[in-house]
Amino acid sequence: MARWWIARAGLFLTVFAVVALSGPGRIDIVDGQTRYEVARSLVEHGDSIIRDPNVWFAVFPGRDGLRYTKYRFPQSAAGVAAILAADCSGPVNEGRRHFFFTLTSSVACATLAVIYASLFRRLGHGPRASLLWAAGGVFCTPSWFYGTSTFDDILGSVAVVLAVSSALASRQRHPGAGAVLAGLALGLAFHCKEPLGIFVLPVLAAIYNPKLDWRSQWGRQAIVVLLLAASVAVYLGYDWYKFPPGSTTGHAELMKKYAPFWSGSPEVALLAMSFSLGTGVLFYNPAILICCSGLRVWWSGEKLFCLSLSAAIAVFILFISSLTFFKGDPAWGPRYLTPIFAVLWILAPAGSRLVRGWVVVTALGLGLVVQLNALCIDPHRLYIEQCLPSAFYVSAPGLYFHPAISHLINRPREIAEVLSSQGDRANRYSPALSPTFAFPVIDFVEKGPAALRKYHVLNGFRFWWASFLYLDGQSRPVDLTRSVVLLVLAAVAGLIVQVFSTRTSES
Repeated sequence: MARWWIARAGLFLTVFAVVALSGPGRIDIVDGQTRYEVARSLVEHGDSIIRDPNVWFAVFPGRDGLRYTKYRFPQSAAGVAAILAADCSGPVNEGRRHFFFTLTSSVACATLAVIYASLFRRLGHGPRASLLWAAGGVFCTPSWFYGTSTFDDILGSVAVVLAVSSALASRQRHPGAGAVLAGLALGLAFHCKEPLGIFVLPVLAAIYNPKLDWRSQWGRQAIVVLLLAASVAVYLGYDWYKFPPGSTTGHAELMKKYAPFWSGSPEVALLAMSFSLGTGVLFYNPAILICCSGLRVWWSGEKLFCLSLSAAIAVFILFISSLTFFKGDPAWGPRYLTPIFAVLWILAPAGSRLVRGWVVVTALGLGLVVQLNALCIDPHRLYIEQCLPSAFYVSAPGLYFHPAISHLINRPREIAEVLSSQGDRANRYSPALSPTFAFPVIDFVEKGPAALRKYHVLNGFRFWWASFLYLDGQSRPVDLTRSVVLLVLAAVAGLIVQVFSTRTSES
């Protein structure tokens, strides 16, 4: 048992280090900048007021006329820990704080891998197989890309997987504790994105033990529902505190500068997420084929769980398809479906037994290649090159079927163009206010192919250890050599720990 704990610690260390090395090292999206600002206010002032006038996205006047955001709280809470860690590593520096804030998603990715490994081991897989499948759940799926982004989708994915895994793993032993953990995780998922609360259905099904009488199990079901309800109450209370009655006058007018919420044409979104080159599920997550096979395997012994999981996924997808911004741009593939990809990975090891070995290897290999392509180039680049407005999907959602705006199709070309321009030096590092400040909404950035050559982040690789070479030593948020060496050593050390721990336990 001790060796298995050590192996999982090694897995956490390796996944964290690899994902941390894969990211941009800067806040990559305006959503993340707003959530960071809440974290900074919590550290410096003990409140969630938005004080920086340059942070405006999803920010509205609220209590006492002060500025608050409508964004949810969990990523900002994680940001508090990141800021405190950054301040402990040296003099207070905003760039270093931004850099550490981006690592919260890497921590979430590593946590996701450990949850997978723990569940797979409980389901009867060997230590080595459990670790390998857990790593695959990160590196062969879009979870890897979103582990390098300040979008909050990876945090919601972790919460959903933790809730379902806790319910499944505790069915035979400690069901009460499993119900508590599942309920708390569901509450966290709801705080990350409200529609994720629908995954209460598979959680309740996973907690149910068909070998026991229903009456003896209603208590643990009630625990899950009550904890989720309590989390919803906390969510509403926090929202009411920021925006009490009477403070929301004028919000409707302010909302007009954003895209309309409801599309009125969910069929277009469903077709796009199914078949388009811009956001088709199979194109951006080929490994999902193994998960679908796993659903067939689980069906024979877990019909209630499979039905509940399928129903929750269907409801979630229907909700997302009704939004104008169903893809979640600027992003890689169908961003909002990341939690679905993550929870379906629970079924992947079982699915591998149903299909031929070469199919498994091909699906995993394609998944890995797709994710590596995702990490190389900033996703803003393609839309700026094509002169698209930020809300092009409102008036022309059919563009996702056009190869010209498919990240997947254009990524090899983009990589080749970046390689061919390595000797050129851009006028500026980024159109943002500072090197690590969020990339602006693309409506406020010069567009066209010529604009790509003006900003290094658009004409260079996305990895921070390559991108920050453009900056002088004083402008870099961290020491490049020391940071890279530390993370590489952490990844190698974690890998060695896993190898020796599993070799000993399986010998």
